[in-house]
Amino acid sequence: MTMRGDCMPVTFLTGTAETQKEELIKKLLKDGNVEYIRIHPEDPDKIDFIRSLLRTKTIFSNKTIIDIVNFDEWKAQEQKRLVELLKNVPEDVHIFIRSQKTGGKGVALELPKPWETDKWLEWIEKRFRENGLLIDKDALQLFFSKVGTNDLIIEREIEKLKAYSEDKKITVEDVEEVVFTYQTPGYDDFCFAVSEGKRKIAHSLLSQLWKTTEPVVIATVLANHFLDLFKILVLVTKKRYYTWPDVSRVSKELGIPVPRVARFLGFSFKTWKFKVINHLLYYDVKKVRKILRDLYDLDRVVKSEEDPKPFFHEFIEEVALDVYSLQRDEE
Repeated sequence: MTMRGDCMPVTFLTGTAETQKEELIKKLLKDGNVEYIRIHPEDPDKIDFIRSLLRTKTIFSNKTIIDIVNFDEWKAQEQKRLVELLKNVPEDVHIFIRSQKTGGKGVALELPKPWETDKWLEWIEKRFRENGLLIDKDALQLFFSKVGTNDLIIEREIEKLKAYSEDKKITVEDVEEVVFTYQTPGYDDFCFAVSEGKRKIAHSLLSQLWKTTEPVVIATVLANHFLDLFKILVLVTKKRYYTWPDVSRVSKELGIPVPRVARFLGFSFKTWKFKVINHLLYYDVKKVRKILRDLYDLDRVVKSEEDPKPFFHEFIEEVALDVYSLQRDEE
């Protein structure tokens, strides 16, 4: 939503792309005569402060930008009072209101959905280019596997690489050396816990995901995970150990990110602090085809049952227990 006082607008910045919101405001701050004021949800008397500021502006004052961050965290009554204040904004004041919500009017700045891996890779590569860096495909995929989908973290790690790299060309070795691995559980952590037979971890991660993720999304990412494994089983000749050239070749041929291929094939990067297994020793085409049929049935359950969570736990137990038992038989 964009509202106007005499001239300068009040602009709602909506969506999940916080870095882009920062950049939009910074462009306006390049004029040295602009006063910048940032308002946080926890600031005391923020409504009275904004009201006083708007009333005391004069024609001799500098232009002012008021940046209201995390507006969604304001109490409902405070939000209503602020909207009332916005009806009378002096022409030399520009107010930005940042919200994660979408759907209304305003400037919408969105990120890819968490499960849209290809779109995330394109978005991150673009951020590297905008920072004057080139990153090769394998390094890009490893970077994404380490930092995830938080755009503020992505930006911070790109800045670290920019300071580290002398020739501005980022390699796998650079990413392994510089980029921190953020341990927030995500879709890959959950899916690999299932396919690697880590039953307790898989059940725990499902409970965490359930708090923030729609069941249909969880069913979809599980199906995509095992579909990727199916493609690898069809293409790759089974053997006990795989090398880096194997991983890189399979990734290129199937279009599956390098870190995922590596983990499916039991190839571990030196920065990984968890155990990986060679999935081709525990799965075959017939077994994965059955799992995909079970996931199709699970998707139907999700759309028909009021509480589908027990069915997810049942699926985890069946798949993970089978792999876990095979690993125990080898010991």
